[in-house]
Amino acid sequence: MKSATLFLAGVMLVAAIFAKPARSQTPTANPPLGLVTKAVKAHIGNAALTEGSTIYTGDYVTTEDGGDAGIRIGTASLELQAGSAAHIYTAPYGAVVELDHGSALYTTPGNHTNIVIVASDVRATPELSLADFGRVSLDDPCNVTVSSQRGQVHVQAGSESHLIEEGKTYKVRAENQISYRKYISPDANDYHDYHEHKPCAPFEMVKGHTPIFPGQSRFLLVTAAAVGTITGITVWKALESPDRP
Repeated sequence: MKSATLFLAGVMLVAAIFAKPARSQTPTANPPLGLVTKAVKAHIGNAALTEGSTIYTGDYVTTEDGGDAGIRIGTASLELQAGSAAHIYTAPYGAVVELDHGSALYTTPGNHTNIVIVASDVRATPELSLADFGRVSLDDPCNVTVSSQRGQVHVQAGSESHLIEEGKTYKVRAENQISYRKYISPDANDYHDYHEHKPCAPFEMVKGHTPIFPGQSRFLLVTAAAVGTITGITVWKALESPDRP
């Protein structure tokens, strides 16, 4: 009986030793993508969003009317304004944001961290070499407004691209409106396999401008005035170095 007990104990010890490497090979959880710096009437999925909480890739962040959500992503920042919603995904350069509705402010420091915002099939990519502060608004499934208060942002709409310079705002006509079956990162190779495209009609008359017909630009200059909000400017100033002019 004693020998059997010792044998059983030995078997259990050997099993425990070999089990340790197996546990160490278990994939770790997704690393944090960002940190919430402000949360007013904001949610992550169905739960309330709180300051200091962590954002992970694929999280769905929404804000109510009168709400606001600020997220620090490395040395860049994202702000979802009131009545907005977006999925946020990690990317080698920082983050890519899929805006479902509303408006997003972004601040990028002009180094290796960037925030790309996708709205319908319009993709806004701040110039990586320049510190930038701007806003992307999904006005409706076919119309996106992109503003650059400081720096420059490259915008792709279908096969057409345009560089929006500092202090300018453009209304951009999407080539297609998107109907999602599943949300995945816009940077994924099979991204287009998970949604349907419905062509957007040409621009209608906008503030006295003629409509855009096939073959004409999808980019309409709205104003050359600077754009932003007090909150956005505060976020931008917080990112600036004390010795930056």
